[in-house]
Amino acid sequence: MDGSVREARHPLPHAATSRYNATDMKHAPRSGLAGVLAALFLSFPALAQAVTVDTLLQHIFTEPNPQPYTMTADFTANIVLNVPTGKVTVHAEGTLTESRAVAGEQRKRKASITKIDIPLILRPFTNSIKKVVTDLIEVEQKPGEFLPYQDVFIAEERGDKFLLGGVRADIVTGVMNKYGQQALLKDQTARRAIAKWLWAPSQRASIVRGGAGPYMVTALVDENGLMYQLALAYDWGQVGNRIVYVMIGGRAFWKEVNSDSTSEVAGIGRVDGTMALHVQNHCLNCSPR
Repeated sequence: MDGSVREARHPLPHAATSRYNATDMKHAPRSGLAGVLAALFLSFPALAQAVTVDTLLQHIFTEPNPQPYTMTADFTANIVLNVPTGKVTVHAEGTLTESRAVAGEQRKRKASITKIDIPLILRPFTNSIKKVVTDLIEVEQKPGEFLPYQDVFIAEERGDKFLLGGVRADIVTGVMNKYGQQALLKDQTARRAIAKWLWAPSQRASIVRGGAGPYMVTALVDENGLMYQLALAYDWGQVGNRIVYVMIGGRAFWKEVNSDSTSEVAGIGRVDGTMALHVQNHCLNCSPR
């Protein structure tokens, strides 16, 4: 999910005195980071895509089919949990219901476990483990919870998909203030160029972390805004998921999901988990099982 993008490792010349080109980058001085940032937003190499980042963001936030529905399916899940005593594997089976009760509402997911295999050492915490499993399935990171607080850009085109990167807006603002770019704080082109510079693998270690929410985002989406991969970086670590969909009745539903999670579990403490979820036997608008 790293989505490695090659970035200039040398300061660029000041935008007021020179236009960016490959020769400038080779011979640019190693001082004057304010000049680097001033040049970035004016001369950052642009991708040649027809789809803009604003269009993609609009599609991500807009539900293409907002009408009520109910989808039922069966699932199997293998979950590896990192608990204080070591790693344990839990196998679960059950039914998954995804629905929208009213047009335009957020969709909801409900996991009902019919079978679960838990190692003997964790049997006293069966209810807590079941909650971890259902949370991994039901609690979905919604783009509206984090993308509005990020400066997002298109990092790469990957066939019919787009790799998006983002750095939290307050971090970008802090960098712009630090290097005297206050006049451009509302310039989206400037903000996205600086976010792209910070997001680059060669620069990520320099990001000042902390604060509320993820400090960095990486996502793979198609032109309709459907998200296939997502990685959220927090000051304590990274979580993410990778999704394969099946299309039924013009809607996309989970077929396979690989997901990370972390939570505090009563009686156990902090639990980090990874889940491999397989969903089958989808049935759209069928009678409840």
